[in-house]
Amino acid sequence: MKKIVITEFMNQSAVTDLAKDFEVFYDPQCVDHPDILHKQIETADGLIVRNRTQVKGKILAQAQQLKVVGRLGVGLDNIDLETCQQRGIQVFPASGANDIAVAEYVLTSILLLFRQSYHSSLEVAQGKWPRTELMGREIYGKKLGLIGYGSIARELAQRAKALGMEIGAYDPYLPATHP
Repeated sequence: MKKIVITEFMNQSAVTDLAKDFEVFYDPQCVDHPDILHKQIETADGLIVRNRTQVKGKILAQAQQLKVVGRLGVGLDNIDLETCQQRGIQVFPASGANDIAVAEYVLTSILLLFRQSYHSSLEVAQGKWPRTELMGREIYGKKLGLIGYGSIARELAQRAKALGMEIGAYDPYLPATHP
């Protein structure tokens, strides 16, 4: 049976599903215990990581059976892509999996910070209502500037537009005529 090592947090239902077809070693703190990680990786066919596990150097040297790396996230800077390619190890980022969640988080942060609601939470909890500090700060009609216009930024722009914001974006990888 093929073995998958999961070194960081992963949804338990997904781990359970994988365990139906694979031998699964799952330890969300494995990334913090290199001795355990290095021992487990020696017999792994697959590796699932987030951003803290560095799939480079010693890990790749010990992972002689490794055929696939799954990245729960989109950045690949923690994975030595060149070595993986040379060894025929496929790398799969979870592109798009959290686009909406991140866009909602950013928009919520904009609203909280712009309204200064976060900074007034303690006063409200104490029974005060700092109305004058919270008045007049609306995002409607404001311009949101985005550096990069990938899938997360596009999701954010769609939601910001729905709240009446104007969008300005720059992305050197998209043509100037991109909508």
